[in-house]
Amino acid sequence: MLNAQVIQLPTDSVEHDHDYHQLILGVQGLAEFEVDGRGDRVSKQLGCLIPSSQSHVFSGVDFNEILVLNVPVQDQPVQALDEISIKCSSELFDKSGFFQVDPRVRQLLQLSVNEMRAYPGDESLAHSFGVCLLQLLSRHAARTGARCSGKRLNMEALDEYIEANLNRKMLVRDLALLACMSPSHFYSVFREETGISPNQYITRKRLERARHLLENTGLPLIEVSVQTGFSSQSAFASVFKKHHAVTPRQYRMK
Repeated sequence: MLNAQVIQLPTDSVEHDHDYHQLILGVQGLAEFEVDGRGDRVSKQLGCLIPSSQSHVFSGVDFNEILVLNVPVQDQPVQALDEISIKCSSELFDKSGFFQVDPRVRQLLQLSVNEMRAYPGDESLAHSFGVCLLQLLSRHAARTGARCSGKRLNMEALDEYIEANLNRKMLVRDLALLACMSPSHFYSVFREETGISPNQYITRKRLERARHLLENTGLPLIEVSVQTGFSSQSAFASVFKKHHAVTPRQYRMK
């Protein structure tokens, strides 16, 4: 039976394996995981997939909380809801790895954690939330190709992620994780396919959004700069003028 629980990890490293899949999502703080020779820090933005029988090492960093989904494999007895989880797990747990957590998944995760804390003894509630999280992650992976292993980039998935996160700082590492590549490999493949660097591409997207806001809204320039992820209004104006030869204010007046 699929089991969902919120736990705090010890700061001492632990290594083990188990005969079920495991999905790790960050609730608070950070937790270090190493699976199949690859390590990273699980957080609200970064999750971890651990296939059954895959040895892994983990530890918490200071105060931490994670949500752990223990997912049965196909040859284990299941209940009705677990038939859904097994179908989803076959799509998710083909290999271990880390993945960017979609904002919609984070919203459901927070709701799940709040309800599980309010009703700590309700195993069926925790189970149902676990199935919902698994389904949402499975659909997101299928839609975006986030865990594909091909060399070509899924630009539709990358564009979706960039558009959804234009109001915050983005790193090449974030996009590389989405594409299942190392940052250096992702950088070279991205430049080969698009002709520009990932950071230049992100800046173009920010400016496209800024032009749309300037043309179609009356938002103050400071708010436009915030919504498009620039560090300040002056930085926004500088980059905008560099690309368009006029300031944002002049562009809006025209």
